[in-house]
Amino acid sequence: MSLHPRHLVVTLIVLLVGAGALSGQNNSVEKKDKVSAPDKHGALPLNTESNVQHRFVAVHGRRSLVEGYASNGLEIWAYPFQILFGYHVAFRVEGTTTSIPGEDVLRRITYAPDSITRIYVGSNFVVREKIFVPLDEPAAIFTYQVQSTRSINIEVHATPVLDLMWPAAIGGQSVAWDGALPAYVLSEPATKYTAVVGSPDMVAHNDNGSRTVSIADDSSISFTLQPDASQCAYLFVALNMPQISEPGTLLRRLIRDRTILEADATAHYADFSAHAMQIETPDPKVNEALAWAETALDQAWVCNPQLGCGIVAGYGPSRIKRRPQYSWFFAGDGLVATDALVSEGEYARARDELTFILRWQDPKTGMIWHELSQSAAFLDWAGKYPYMYAHVDITFQFLDSLQRYVTSSGDVAFAVDHWSAIEAAYAYCRSLIDPDNGLPRIPPDRMGGDEQDRESDDLGLSASWVSAAEAFARLAALTNHPSEGVEARKAGSKALGAIAGLYWNSEQSFWIPGHTSVGKALPERRSSPAGALELHIFSPRQSETILDQLATSSFQTDWGTRTVGAGSAGFDPESYAKGSVFTIGTAEVAMAFWSAHRPATALQIWSSMLPLFSLDSLGHVHEVLTGNSYRPQIESVPEQTWSSAGFFDSTVHGLLGLEVDSVNRRIRFAPHLPPQWNDVSVTNIWLSDVSIGLSLHRAKDGFVLRINNAGRPFNLEFSPQIPLGSPQVRAEVNHKPIAVDLHMNPQDEHACVEMDVAHGNSELYLSFAGGQHVLTYLQKRNAQELRQLAQTPR
Repeated sequence: MSLHPRHLVVTLIVLLVGAGALSGQNNSVEKKDKVSAPDKHGALPLNTESNVQHRFVAVHGRRSLVEGYASNGLEIWAYPFQILFGYHVAFRVEGTTTSIPGEDVLRRITYAPDSITRIYVGSNFVVREKIFVPLDEPAAIFTYQVQSTRSINIEVHATPVLDLMWPAAIGGQSVAWDGALPAYVLSEPATKYTAVVGSPDMVAHNDNGSRTVSIADDSSISFTLQPDASQCAYLFVALNMPQISEPGTLLRRLIRDRTILEADATAHYADFSAHAMQIETPDPKVNEALAWAETALDQAWVCNPQLGCGIVAGYGPSRIKRRPQYSWFFAGDGLVATDALVSEGEYARARDELTFILRWQDPKTGMIWHELSQSAAFLDWAGKYPYMYAHVDITFQFLDSLQRYVTSSGDVAFAVDHWSAIEAAYAYCRSLIDPDNGLPRIPPDRMGGDEQDRESDDLGLSASWVSAAEAFARLAALTNHPSEGVEARKAGSKALGAIAGLYWNSEQSFWIPGHTSVGKALPERRSSPAGALELHIFSPRQSETILDQLATSSFQTDWGTRTVGAGSAGFDPESYAKGSVFTIGTAEVAMAFWSAHRPATALQIWSSMLPLFSLDSLGHVHEVLTGNSYRPQIESVPEQTWSSAGFFDSTVHGLLGLEVDSVNRRIRFAPHLPPQWNDVSVTNIWLSDVSIGLSLHRAKDGFVLRINNAGRPFNLEFSPQIPLGSPQVRAEVNHKPIAVDLHMNPQDEHACVEMDVAHGNSELYLSFAGGQHVLTYLQKRNAQELRQLAQTPR
């Protein structure tokens, strides 16, 4: 088979538009921070010496958190209480009268999954501050290791709080010194919670007496730690539950078991890494980002003593008093994280998150909730506050995510056990459907996915209804409810046929994102919902036109995809949602281009997310950047769970084209490898409870795929992207010929082999010769043009 000239022309025209968008003069990325990563699969831990005073740090446990910037001081939380804020250190060198503020000599930060170490370097000393949070204790431990020829004391300053996360609050807190511990004891008589801040290494403290704690400088506590003979000093912060009468109980246990708790956390992350999906590419930065994205998902798991355990939306410093952004529960964010957990095969955690979400489903309507403050148990949260059941779109999203979980994990029993809740969620979705066009409408007292514009309907919600109806139909079939499945498929089909007519702007040749409460079409061109393109809602010509526009510099920057195209109505690059760049939106757009078989543009968009892992908190990704420069938008949260989840999900399903169906024991592997990658391996692909490994090597004349199957046989569809127009494509499985189907698209070509994989090791050899990889062609052509330009007389 030869390369058709028409395919080449169409490919180059569209890709040059995308390539130009990603190299525009107005989109240059500022100089990156210097970051280094020692070995351990090239991923963990991470170190930086750049901009350390203004780098966010967060050490996460399931019950507690230490977070903040050195410039503002740290916050210490034991859910749902803030114990301290404004935590600063200073150093007093023997023989001197002036303390040295820690932020002035902070030189390096090391980020590891289980702890963060900040390194302070003075003229004649080095102090390593290790911040550690136990996995399952409401506590934090600070270790100070000193290197110096002279004695050095560590001075600590902080403001005690012992108050609930916003919007709950309690009054009457007091702080007193207990010399027997020794520690400051924070207490509140109404709830009977107490907290301690103490250490056997304390040698001095300020005596502020027992008084009501207010958020003011004069209420701060200050004390001095003196390193022991090993040149180490320790500080312990702990929250005691109301039933604890002796405030020093947990403090003494922390002192006694410190090394055990640290070993437990190290073991947890080692076990996690051994079980989680492992993706190895020739690019260390990609491996690093993927490993940290999985780690970020694990770190988002929080256990609240009153509400239970679930995934929080992210971590950021408090802006409103006692509200760390976004360290509380959002069902929509949790569902995005669940999709990524399913992609990495972390089925038990995904199941637990779905169970947590179902726990708070509205029993009256079947609606899935929006957000749950960690102090909700102390409030009439669902009754007096308007945040619990605010977004109608999440219930639609829930059905799709639950179906993905059941299909990938094979856990049909979960759907059977929760069928009544699934039915109730679907009934709520149905209650919003307009009988005339079969599409959902947003009630006046509720919101869709857009919190900035009050809409009567939106394209994202309508597309979600198509997905939700199909998801419910599949779940109905698996749980033996065939008639309900038939009805759902009819409803989804009707909606699919109505969307294009309602949401197409013929003047802009682009979709309409939604309509106002009076039915007026919103004028701006938005990049979301790019997932609608995967449903083939619009005609092929309309979809191609949309993709062409999304590939231009109007939407694309070097750090991701703008929410609203530059030059469009309402565009504001500094706004939260009218021109800013969300990582999760960028991931969705990259997926749309891979789904449309435009791999070169998809790869460039996906690659724009990689630098974000070193922008602020190393290994984690900000929520949103501005639309005109490489910096966080003012409202952005430095560690946003859905950003890490979106990047990982787009890598697995887009770049690797990996889909797992444990119900039917089937795996699809359709990778779009960059031309410079010759080897990729994916291990711990969990087909139900069996680990599958795939190792792909690209030779000059084809691919070699090695398969390790630890369980019984399964069906594999292997459909890699091959050079466009490759002739004479053949395949062998364990040296026996097998049929190959070729799928030609304007911008890529795939060779498809389907086989049953036996237990043990198998090898598939796919051979081809000739053809042209579009990215390679463009790179060669660009290099040739640059050489010619350099040789042209001026």
